[in-house]
Amino acid sequence: MKRATPVDQGPPDPGSPDDSTPRTELLRLRGALFDPNTELYSAPALLESVRGLFQRTRTVGVVHLEIDPQGRVEAVYGWQVLDGLLRTVAQELRLLAGGSLPADAFVCQSGIYSERFLIFAPIARGDQGSPSGYLGRTCRGIQEHLEKRFAGIDFRSMAPRPTLAIGSAVISEHPFYRLERQIYRATEEASLSASREESRERGRQHVELKRIIREQNIEILFQPILHLESETIIGYEAFARGPRDTVFETPRSLFAYSREVGMSAELDLMCQRTVLRQARRLAAGDKLFLNALPASLLDPGFREGLLGDLPEGFPIAREDIVLDIGDMNSIEDYKMFDSEVTDLRSRGIGMSIDDVGRGASSLENISEMGPDFIKVDNAMVRNIDKSMIKQEIVRSLCQAAVAMDAVVIAEGIETREELATVMRCGATHGQGYLFYRPSRELPAMKARRQEM
Repeated sequence: MKRATPVDQGPPDPGSPDDSTPRTELLRLRGALFDPNTELYSAPALLESVRGLFQRTRTVGVVHLEIDPQGRVEAVYGWQVLDGLLRTVAQELRLLAGGSLPADAFVCQSGIYSERFLIFAPIARGDQGSPSGYLGRTCRGIQEHLEKRFAGIDFRSMAPRPTLAIGSAVISEHPFYRLERQIYRATEEASLSASREESRERGRQHVELKRIIREQNIEILFQPILHLESETIIGYEAFARGPRDTVFETPRSLFAYSREVGMSAELDLMCQRTVLRQARRLAAGDKLFLNALPASLLDPGFREGLLGDLPEGFPIAREDIVLDIGDMNSIEDYKMFDSEVTDLRSRGIGMSIDDVGRGASSLENISEMGPDFIKVDNAMVRNIDKSMIKQEIVRSLCQAAVAMDAVVIAEGIETREELATVMRCGATHGQGYLFYRPSRELPAMKARRQEM
């Protein structure tokens, strides 16, 4: 996408020979308004460029686009991933020039390192339909393009998927009003428009989530967990999936949104009950790793109704059920949590800590819980053969697990190199695409099970 001259030169060199001239001071100011991450300027640097649009038309549209409005990407993956996402969005907006956007449109950010983009586009006098209709089509084109990009292979593994909020406003030339103030008012109006649309979308998703829970519209997949040396299956982790081709399809997205609307416990219990119904297909001796949020352990319905008495004829014993506890950061009262863990373990239920290596699960908290299993997060396992730092962390974790009499399970193993490395570090068990993908069907043939 075109950037107005002279700002398309990039930030000036602060050490230029004529750095005392007014022009250099202006360039230095513009350089301070340049975002090195996206290579875009912030809005104040483009005021003169927007003014120039009014020389060709008396009406200009402004589109406000906010990426990741709920802060999910940065909260889950960190600022580096969000910066990469913003760079991608900036590149895609440039590509839209001459398509969804006119060739002489300008794109900028509301501020340096902001996740909010502004697009100024002239609205031709002869354009069919009202300016608001034109901007509506423009917004839909941008949204469809970016959503298609977010659904691509680069973002397929992200859960929740990146989201956006988009709104627009019209700036009409008026002799009574200062143009700069009109521009600022219009950008604020476009931002409010985006917020209203995003709020409506969240309301629709809230209703959809309630329907999913009410109708128990989830799919349960099982992924085998293996003893790595013999590659024999010792049990299965159960995953819940929401309706396909929706924002709720992946479990991370499903539960991330449920937290936002205060429905995590209700969703968690529904998923666990559904898993136990599906687990009738397991064989005696299989271990069932049942994902659970810490808050669920404090719910009497979980302890008594779900695990108090297993159905008659259930193929696996209570001792073969392992609660896979994730989101340890959400624990507010460790003393009460430890009390509930002790009660459940007295009933024969096993305990596993999930996602170790991501978030703030400390060795102190892990040792106090005394889990039977410690699951190393797949982000720590990915490319571990190329990272000495990851290897040292996993090696230390495995040594600590031996002292705790816990079994280490490496998640997300995808290559033979990763497998060999985690085994050298001391992990004895694992799961991942190298062996099996999560599936509704259990493997038809299983080798002799390795005793734990």
